[in-house]
Amino acid sequence: MAFDWLSLPVVVAGISVLLSVVLMLALVRVARKLALNSDHQRQQQRQVEKEHQKQNKQILELRSVLVGLGHKVNQQQSELQLLNERIAEIENADKDGRLYSRANKMVQLGADINEIIEECELPKAEAELMLSLQKKMAAQSSKKPRSSSPSRTQRSSVDRQR
Repeated sequence: MAFDWLSLPVVVAGISVLLSVVLMLALVRVARKLALNSDHQRQQQRQVEKEHQKQNKQILELRSVLVGLGHKVNQQQSELQLLNERIAEIENADKDGRLYSRANKMVQLGADINEIIEECELPKAEAELMLSLQKKMAAQSSKKPRSSSPSRTQRSSVDRQR
């Protein structure tokens, strides 16, 4: 078999056509893959944008909630401060009442004026008044039999005492 040099251009042309077809098919396949990848990336981009918008919306909602909570916290702090002030007032008022009750008890037990002034932190005039009232009450009780409820004069003297 002899090789015919005249058929060589036909063979080369055939191989060229075959290679061209194979390359065209490969290019079409690559183009399809690129198109699919591009579509997939666009889809992912849309999903990312939706998620981003959703998160931005949540952030805005959280900000508004935080602002509301901040106002509530400020209100609660104001109320707490008022309550603490009121508690302090009540405690101070109660301390005074306890001091006078203690001073009265000490007078009844026969404490002298200096003990009352020292222990109850009362001014001298108030301690003297308490001693004087106690002496008057003791004098009245020795004259009259003691009733179960205090008389008007005893109640008014106690009221004046406070």
